[in-house]
Amino acid sequence: MFRSAILSAAIIIVAASAMPALVRAQTAPTATEKPMTGMKPDRTVADKAQLQAMREKEAALKKKRAECSKQAKAEKVPVTKRQRFIHECVSR
Repeated sequence: MFRSAILSAAIIIVAASAMPALVRAQTAPTATEKPMTGMKPDRTVADKAQLQAMREKEAALKKKRAECSKQAKAEKVPVTKRQRFIHECVSR
């Protein structure tokens, strides 16, 4: 009985000493470390010009994809082959 009480006290002490490190590991990053683009969490803080360039590039790709999708519908490409058609159209 005495041995189990000592063992449980030791476990509690070790757990309590490790708690601050665990809490620090789970805290939110500072404002400069937050991802600025919600879509791609691997892209962290970048300067405004670079963020604008990324947005413009993604918007251009989205526009091209929409045009290719319309073209696929106009050409009546089967649904099963439409994704490949759009992929090839965008890469042109």
